Amino acid sequence: MDEIRVTRESVCAADDQTMPLELTLPISSKETFGSVMERIAKSAFLQFSSTYTCASGFVAGEPVARVLANFKSGQEAECIAPAEAPACQVIPGGLLEFRWAGSNNSFKPNPLRGSA
Repeated sequence: MDEIRVTRESVCAADDQTMPLELTLPISSKETFGSVMERIAKSAFLQFSSTYTCASGFVAGEPVARVLANFKSGQEAECIAPAEAPACQVIPGGLLEFRWAGSNNSFKPNPLRGSA
């Protein structure tokens, strides 16, 4: 695998029209999952608001990481999957999906907006 797709939910109505909801990241076979998460946090790809301050990352429906807004010092990545593991092992299908965290920044995602 030489790249991964990263997707995110929009933070507000205009966000999905002005900012991309998908990011393609090139990765090397030896890059760690922690390194990928740091790159995502520093890229400003994930957008936050006063009510959405934590995005949970999922691979095949399982939580693997989260990114906290931390408005003063910049976004902060937290790995649930081992940070030192090769990214291609943590994200074998090449898709990392970010959704808004549930209450208290839990890993139970809120239902997708507009879903029944």
